Amino acid sequence: MDTLTNDWLVKLRRDLVDNFKPELLGRSRTIFNFEFDNENPIKLIVQDKNFYLDEGRHSNPTITIYVTSHRTLRDLLTGSVDGMSAFMQGKYKADSNIVLSQLLLYLFRP
Repeated sequence: MDTLTNDWLVKLRRDLVDNFKPELLGRSRTIFNFEFDNENPIKLIVQDKNFYLDEGRHSNPTITIYVTSHRTLRDLLTGSVDGMSAFMQGKYKADSNIVLSQLLLYLFRP
């Protein structure tokens, strides 16, 4: 996917919502910025018991995560790709809080 569309974000949210486990984060608000090699950035805001996906960057994220593509992010969040494998292949890395980046991998898994 080269171009991010609102429809893609709506579909991704729909794919994730049934397995959402905000209690895993242990905080009321967490902001993830996702940066990609050649695609538009995405932000994920987890607020209490809800989450929002939107195009762009948040000015004060809790953590920034680097992922090779939108498809890889979707696969990581849905659990169809193993986070450790993606990390070892250079497809996924975080700029700080490694624990939080690992919790993200379980936030939406069934």
